[in-house]
Amino acid sequence: MQNYIDLGKTLLGGWENYVYLDTEDLLAANLIRRCGIHVRLMQVMARENEKYRLVAVKVLKKDEIKFRQVMEDLKGMMLLYGNRDYESRGGQLMEITMGIIRREAARTGRIQLPMGGTLRAGAVT
Repeated sequence: MQNYIDLGKTLLGGWENYVYLDTEDLLAANLIRRCGIHVRLMQVMARENEKYRLVAVKVLKKDEIKFRQVMEDLKGMMLLYGNRDYESRGGQLMEITMGIIRREAARTGRIQLPMGGTLRAGAVT
């Protein structure tokens, strides 16, 4: 399961837009901060009675590789913290999110970002 979606670069190009899967206590956000990755938190999206959150961030371009590695490491950490359904339930949430993004891209040729603005549809594959 991929626990993040790369939405493409920002208008100025120094940052990359991502949406990633986190817990209600924002375990991933804390790990990202401890690893010294430069991010701008844009929005936390959650449904009522859902323990997982979609978090929209901008990651500094030079920290992209580190960010992706943290996302991989996060899968194991979730198990250690008792989130045994992170890959199954989280995978479902990520598939639903990608489906919405793809439908919107096919319909309009643009992707509405949760933090405002749009990207051209080619940014997400």
